[in-house]
Amino acid sequence: MPEHTPLSPPLPPTGGGRILKAALFDVGGTLWPNSWPLRATDGDGRRARVGHALPTLPRPTVEALVLDLIEKSRLGDEASTISTELRVGVDADTLVTGCLNYLGLDASENTVARVRRAMALPVHDRLRPLPGAIELLAEAHELGLRTVIASNTYWRDADSYWEDFKLLGMADHVDAIVTSNDAGHLKPHPAVFEMAIRASGAEPARCVVIGNKEENDILPALALGMRAILVHPDDPVPASSRAHAVAPDLWECARALRAMLEAP
Repeated sequence: MPEHTPLSPPLPPTGGGRILKAALFDVGGTLWPNSWPLRATDGDGRRARVGHALPTLPRPTVEALVLDLIEKSRLGDEASTISTELRVGVDADTLVTGCLNYLGLDASENTVARVRRAMALPVHDRLRPLPGAIELLAEAHELGLRTVIASNTYWRDADSYWEDFKLLGMADHVDAIVTSNDAGHLKPHPAVFEMAIRASGAEPARCVVIGNKEENDILPALALGMRAILVHPDDPVPASSRAHAVAPDLWECARALRAMLEAP
């Protein structure tokens, strides 16, 4: 396990009372794998889902819309794998709006949201949570913490994620979900964390962020006065971290979380 750098911050003061009240979790590389294989049927699945979302559209128009969305998004999920490490040039809502306008279709806010959600293929039949993920969420609940998902996504919003978490057997241990789509910005922008803090109902000093990326998870958490645990169950061992704790797997992360709560 890597050692912390000398800049690793002390635990922020809480003003007495319970040290932590909420845990904010990243998803890709933290609770789920960083990537998973693309399936040959994904295009058909998206056409079916978009057709269901826009039932009055003729099939050729649906096919043209989905093809345009796939060609213009180019997230890597149209290559050989679907990746959670986003390299976004245009956000999904802007992309969907442009594609709808190009085809002369309704581009109202409601239609854009329905199309974006339809493009978010379910993941329950193509990946499993990383080892210890469900147990870590359950442990956080057993410790009395409110659990909030705070994740960068492309097509998914909170409603999409809720369906995923239910089908993966994780939803019972999640209290709230915030995505970059809901916040209007990608991490490391503070908007995602600020929205997640509000969903937690706790002060920043009583929140801990658990994630696998120093830039996207740890540093923004510290900047807002939160605690942070860096985990790397699906990543190389980091050379250093400013996090309060570093864990190689989610079992060790659960132990670090408990130790943080028991700290004087």
